Amino acid sequence: MTPARWLTATVVAIAVASLLSDACYELIIPLLPALIASLGGGALALGAIEGVADGLAAVFKLWGGALADRSTHRRLLAASGYLGVGIFMPAIGLATSVLGVGVLRACAWVCRGFRSPIRDTLLVDDTDPRYVNRAFGFQRALDSVGAVIGPVVAIVLVALHVPVAHAILFGLIPGLAAAAMYFWVRERPRVAPPREPIHLALVGLPSTFKRYLAAAGIFGLGNFSPTLLVLVAMHSFAPSLGLGRATAVATALYLLHNMLNASFAYPASLLSERMGSGRLLLVAFTMFAAVGALIAVAWQSPAAVVAAVMLAGIGIAIVDPMEGTFATHLLPPDRRGTGFGVLAAVNGVGDLVSSLGVGALWQMVGPAVAFGTSAVLCIAGVLVLTPLVMRISRLPTTPTG
Repeated sequence: MTPARWLTATVVAIAVASLLSDACYELIIPLLPALIASLGGGALALGAIEGVADGLAAVFKLWGGALADRSTHRRLLAASGYLGVGIFMPAIGLATSVLGVGVLRACAWVCRGFRSPIRDTLLVDDTDPRYVNRAFGFQRALDSVGAVIGPVVAIVLVALHVPVAHAILFGLIPGLAAAAMYFWVRERPRVAPPREPIHLALVGLPSTFKRYLAAAGIFGLGNFSPTLLVLVAMHSFAPSLGLGRATAVATALYLLHNMLNASFAYPASLLSERMGSGRLLLVAFTMFAAVGALIAVAWQSPAAVVAAVMLAGIGIAIVDPMEGTFATHLLPPDRRGTGFGVLAAVNGVGDLVSSLGVGALWQMVGPAVAFGTSAVLCIAGVLVLTPLVMRISRLPTTPTG
């Protein structure tokens, strides 16, 4: 099989669906701080909404992963998850309270969490094992292109003085188109294994993967939502620009974050074929520690905030494809869906605690403590992951199985 053959119709369709879905919700996410502020909410409300949504998504990621191992209708399940995101996220524009925003955000993220491990198993199953790295990288790169398109549309709509609530409704168009892409996804025929209690499925995961989960979980506790970066930028630029212009600048920085993500995701996957996905993850975890430290000591400095946004954009470009790639190397095929689901669930719990924790600490004791705590947790994740990466210093070029 030549290197070009990894780019199957399934890989392309999944990647384009990710692009469209990201364009849907990334148009909306940078507008959430302004919408919540207009409804009377602040940093704590934003952190709570993001954290609760991520926490609920974590539960459904676990369920979606278990279904991915035993279902023969994974394409339909994944498509339904994309459809849910495409409906619930734009519906936020109809919300008239902070609670309403939170409920719709949570519903959308439940659908997003459920679909993620199922999508990843479809991607891996239709890819030559030698090129799983670049398949993940390509999918995450197009995912990030959507995360560029969304904020660009948001900026244009804000510049045209479209009310924030109305601008959010525009996400319905790419959201519905994303679900339609699954008509072109191929699901390989398979015999579903017998149902197995989830606790037995978890016990059956390899010990090396469990150690990886511990490292990813600790790192996730410090890896706060990028919407909090938008809020930091708004606070940093508001004294000199005013709240209106600061919101536009913060949205532009969110766009920069996503552009860097889109630009580096695929090159990072190619680099991992030489360097190893585990080693590259260590680099990314360290970068996120630097983001937290930089904001903690200089959150009022626009230059420092811009630097932090750039580091975070490059860091997430590495983490997103490498977490799945590293997991693929540690998981047998018959446990892959469960493993992806557990990893996604662990990340979701981390997102819940980090987003809610950073938002609460910021509001109660200030940003220095909030983001300093984030940096310490990211470093702890590095320390836990390092021995495992060193033990598996030369990962095989083909995943387990």
